[in-house]
Amino acid sequence: MNTDQPKTIKKEMGITHKDFYDELPNLLGGIPYHLYEDTISFELRGKRVEISLGLEEVRKIGPSVTLPVTVVTLRFFAFSEEEMSDFIRHFNLKFMKGGG
Repeated sequence: MNTDQPKTIKKEMGITHKDFYDELPNLLGGIPYHLYEDTISFELRGKRVEISLGLEEVRKIGPSVTLPVTVVTLRFFAFSEEEMSDFIRHFNLKFMKGGG
């Protein structure tokens, strides 16, 4: 049995690929990363994280209103639940838009 299976979280985000990549340096705060196709991989405290961007789609809200939609898959290798939760909280704060 392989215990190295990553823990996976999928998020549907109202963001384009360009906007995601523009925000990436702010998310990672100087952590070096590798980009292959639409998958970003990096190490956080010696453990690997992969973030994959799904197809960029458009959701029609009304006759003249559309929003970008991208499914983002985060894979955590050897992370504890607490470490994963900490990163997801950080991720959500960095990509939060608008008021509150």
